[in-house]
Amino acid sequence: MYDKVLVPTDGSDHADRGVDYGMDLAAENDAQLHVLFVVDESVYGGTPALSSYEAFLEELEEQAEALTEDIVEDATERGIDTTLSVRRGVPHDTICHYADQEDIDVIVMGKRGAAGVESPHIGSVTNRVLRQAPVPVIPV
Repeated sequence: MYDKVLVPTDGSDHADRGVDYGMDLAAENDAQLHVLFVVDESVYGGTPALSSYEAFLEELEEQAEALTEDIVEDATERGIDTTLSVRRGVPHDTICHYADQEDIDVIVMGKRGAAGVESPHIGSVTNRVLRQAPVPVIPV
């Protein structure tokens, strides 16, 4: 049913639930798992004026790669073909663009992310992805 499953993550416990479900879905469908971390430029800025600021963004990207590499390692141990991407941008826009660009079949993500809004509300990024994604979205 699915050939490509996208799991965006921000490293939060809520996002981990989406990663776990997405990994299971990829395994069940013998699908490729795409793991995406977006360094949120809407929080940190999109046009760094200072080289130290650029270094700060690069450090965030390195941390994101370390975190997502653990996910890739877990998926690989389960026999799931996995692709990793760390990008800069506005999270919901970047997630939707990635899904379109990579011909993703389904996006699986946590209902809430690092901001940790209270239940039963859906986080703002998840809400925006639900409204704008070019493919079905499963909030977990």
